[in-house]
Amino acid sequence: MTTPEFLDLSKIKGAIADVRKDSSSTNWVLIGHSGSDPLKVALIASGSGGPSELASHVQDDQFMYGLIRLEETIDMSTTVKFVYIHWLGEDVPFAKKGRFGVVHGSIREQFQPFHGDVETGNRDDLEESNLMTIIQESSGTKSKVLEKGQAENRQERSFTAGGGAAGRNSKPVGSGTRFIGVQGAARTGGSMKFSDEVKSAIAGIRDDGTDANWCAAGYEDGDVKKAVVLLGSGNEGLPAIKDLLKPDIALYALLRVTDVVDEISTVKFVFIQWVGEEVKPMAKAKISTHKAEIGNVFLPAHVSVFATSSSDITEREIMGKVQSASGSKSHVK
Repeated sequence: MTTPEFLDLSKIKGAIADVRKDSSSTNWVLIGHSGSDPLKVALIASGSGGPSELASHVQDDQFMYGLIRLEETIDMSTTVKFVYIHWLGEDVPFAKKGRFGVVHGSIREQFQPFHGDVETGNRDDLEESNLMTIIQESSGTKSKVLEKGQAENRQERSFTAGGGAAGRNSKPVGSGTRFIGVQGAARTGGSMKFSDEVKSAIAGIRDDGTDANWCAAGYEDGDVKKAVVLLGSGNEGLPAIKDLLKPDIALYALLRVTDVVDEISTVKFVFIQWVGEEVKPMAKAKISTHKAEIGNVFLPAHVSVFATSSSDITEREIMGKVQSASGSKSHVK
């Protein structure tokens, strides 16, 4: 992971801390690249005017990063939620996008933890109603979950239960699998193509009648210009996904876990995007343009994780995000 120089890091951390303080009226902060230099990051602005005020400060020729504080009311109880904003200016030159992409992981860390995140170059996505939708999907107030009776039989499928016979239903896809042209691949309405196996595996994760709890997909032959094909699926959870991670590939995975709160189990879905540290800048730039179409296939999910190092994907880290998103963690500090 490439780390940029944070100009006046104490000022940046102070602004982020203000957003998190109950006693502060500040509810958003935005940082960006000083002089459009990917390796220099500085505080841009902060304020108390909410999403609309933050949106007025983003620039179409810049990559920017922010945190916004919102409130969600469920059953007459109000909780504070934080959304991370990754702004991808649509006028940023294609070749330059990859240079910004390599530092994103270390910048994102400055804003963690948060309940939801949005990666966009469209100001409409920053409207409060759209951000609240992200929060509600993350917290489960707009998502399908299973109550205790339904989820009990699924408990062994979660890596938090530490169970299941490893390898019992593992389905790695051999290197001989090939998709020629559009044959054997499904279009999403955009320029990308996905193998039918990918969509079938995702459907299996969401199907109560199967014990599959993970699937992973990547670009055929590692070429980001080719179709997205299935790399594997099974019931072994996170460890099986991590076995597929390589520093020179991009990978997309869906993981099913179980969160237990007050003896009630709910099923949660985690979307993982992996872009290895050795993926070339031009490929990273291309990958960044695939966000919407990838989302059409893999989402919705309660939590999204972007990682460039295997240390970013741990059981503790993922369940911490799930619990923060669902509210089963008492609060975010």
